[in-house]
Amino acid sequence: MSNLDVANTLVTAKSPQVSIGMPVYNGGKFIYEALDSLLAQTFTDFELIISDNASTDATELICREYAARDLRIYYVRHEANRGAPANFQFVLDKARGEYFMWAASDDVRSPDFLELNYSFLEKHPDYVTSTSPVKFEGGRFNSIKMGDASLTGNIADRVEKFFQSWHANGRFYSLMRASSLKACPYVMENFFGSDWAVMLYVITQGKTNRHCDGCVVLGRKGFSNSGRIFEHYRILWIHWVLPFFELNGVALNISKNFPIHHKIKILKSLVVLSLLAVYVSTKIEAKKKLKIIAARKFSGE
Repeated sequence: MSNLDVANTLVTAKSPQVSIGMPVYNGGKFIYEALDSLLAQTFTDFELIISDNASTDATELICREYAARDLRIYYVRHEANRGAPANFQFVLDKARGEYFMWAASDDVRSPDFLELNYSFLEKHPDYVTSTSPVKFEGGRFNSIKMGDASLTGNIADRVEKFFQSWHANGRFYSLMRASSLKACPYVMENFFGSDWAVMLYVITQGKTNRHCDGCVVLGRKGFSNSGRIFEHYRILWIHWVLPFFELNGVALNISKNFPIHHKIKILKSLVVLSLLAVYVSTKIEAKKKLKIIAARKFSGE
């Protein structure tokens, strides 16, 4: 039986309350800690779906070892790299639980993360996501900078607050109601800020919660923390002046029926975000050029 056949047979087993999807590519150096933190959760009624994007390191060996020890783990290795969006979509499509969360292969959660946030969502049907305080490895908790603050009020209030500042997308790794997330049309999109677009859609479905207890520690090894992210998504000329071009379209479409004062505030926030993105990307390009010049001088060119 192939890996994909194994994944397809999951529907025959009893569905768990929570599905965890871990898309991974070459995570062998740090996936141990991520897996250990998930398997140590005090809430145990979950499945862990690992989708390996044809890793070339020890990822396969490690994941098969863990899957042999814990029947809640379903490991699927793809023959070719399908790209990150397809890998994120795959684990979501295979999820059977009422609740779902993505888990990066270099992130660590406190043992009570699932129990705390599952309990909250069970008691508050008007909320679609719940997470514990989020920080980067070696960083500090900050609900504004990490983008994990609770978003309440009506839809317009939530979208407006989402764009109040440049922030990490801490909510992306929340525990979410799977039904809300599976209806999202942006998971397979591949543009700068597409993860923000996913969360924008989700918050139109309900409120988001930041629990006061527990924690999530995001690894710094991901692509978003590399200096290549702007270059990667710079496909059209418009991306030089509007890196968030596609995200702006999503936000404006979502807010088209909002009261005018909300639309004005959201538009202002989008302008500020674009200016900040241009500033940051320009600094990155300048540093690259300086390194090239320094390297040439050192080599005597």
